[in-house]
Amino acid sequence: MLEILLLGIGIAGFSLAGYWDLRYTEFPDWLPYSMIIFALLFRGIFAFLENDWWILGNSVIAGGSFLALGLLLYFAKQWGDGDAWLLGALGFLFPEQPGFGAETFFPFPLTLLLNFLFISLVYLVIYSLVLGFVNKGIGEKYTKRLEKEKKRIAAWSGVFFAISWGFAFLMHIRFSADFFRLYHLLLIPFIFIAILLFSYYAKIVEEEIFRKRIKTTELKEGDVVLGGRWRGLTADEIERLKKKTKYVWVKEGVRFAPVFVFTMLISIFYGDLIIILI
Repeated sequence: MLEILLLGIGIAGFSLAGYWDLRYTEFPDWLPYSMIIFALLFRGIFAFLENDWWILGNSVIAGGSFLALGLLLYFAKQWGDGDAWLLGALGFLFPEQPGFGAETFFPFPLTLLLNFLFISLVYLVIYSLVLGFVNKGIGEKYTKRLEKEKKRIAAWSGVFFAISWGFAFLMHIRFSADFFRLYHLLLIPFIFIAILLFSYYAKIVEEEIFRKRIKTTELKEGDVVLGGRWRGLTADEIERLKKKTKYVWVKEGVRFAPVFVFTMLISIFYGDLIIILI
């Protein structure tokens, strides 16, 4: 019963956060707070009924650790505060694997974090590609950037192939390993090259889409000033900025909240995504 309640809270809360984030670029602060409160409330009730306070204590430890990690990223100006609290909610809700069939190799909180990283990477790539597709000029600027950096790209590609394929050849000579069975080593250079090419693309998307210079009279609540933490401006802060300057740089990040519902569902019903890589 407890697992079904927590799953319901997770599906409703993370889905709403993802929807509001995609549509409005933000979601209300009360949403992750409410998820955490309900998680602790229901866990506390069941801990009392079953006389097992680890049901609650486990949640506090995992949730507190996840929240601390999220807030660390927030203070490092990498995340919004809302994303930090959503990460905390994930830990408070699911400090252990719910009994819905999937089994994990790692402790479940670690499974959540590893899956979150893997899904975030895929989501970031798709999100950036879609933004580039719907914004004219990104492809042309990307082509020009690659043309400008072609010597550096070629040099790094040579390094990737030399190290990885050279090591595979050494394994073949030294240990008589079948060269073509070392496919992990043979594929590594292509993965690194893809990451390198995407890094140039992501930089252009950041420069052309994720930040812009606007008049302070055009600022609205929720806008994020470049150089500051990922926290939306309040009405009072906007008024103070209008008195200080005429223009300001604002930034927009990846609308990240949908990653949480994907992470929750895949972790609970599938397990460790790292198995795919292995």
